[in-house]
Amino acid sequence: MPMDTRLIIPLEDFPITGRQLSGEIDGAIFDIDDEDTKNVAPLGYKLSSTLFDNELVAQGSVWSTFSFRCARCLERFEYSIERDDVTIVQDVAAKLDADISEEMREELLVALPNYPKCELAGIECEINIEFSDFGLDKDPQTGVNSATPSDNSVWDALNNYSKQ
Repeated sequence: MPMDTRLIIPLEDFPITGRQLSGEIDGAIFDIDDEDTKNVAPLGYKLSSTLFDNELVAQGSVWSTFSFRCARCLERFEYSIERDDVTIVQDVAAKLDADISEEMREELLVALPNYPKCELAGIECEINIEFSDFGLDKDPQTGVNSATPSDNSVWDALNNYSKQ
């Protein structure tokens, strides 16, 4: 049986007490065209929905797992993103059903890290292992000290790593 590609909520005979929604929709909904970020799991959801006059309100959690390329060492790692505080409001006046798939998708896309690093997944980055004193922290004194504790420039570490 193929996986659902949308979450369509029928509004006809909607219960006054609301409706509980849970399940998964196909991860293809993310439509990510980027070699550094890929979706590797369905979009999961657990929502409580209520109908107020002409508005459908859905609240709860959405989640999925993505594969990222580390911004430091370029190795791939998987990381799950979950949003527990999702609230989706949709005007449903004169509609027979509501599709909240795009709103759920957007909740997770805005939570993707801009510069993913291995540490997100609890993995020690290879750059940190190979160059144990590698760091980009600035000296707390006035000015910027671009050297690590071994007095090598942080750029030396990157240059040495890229030559391997």
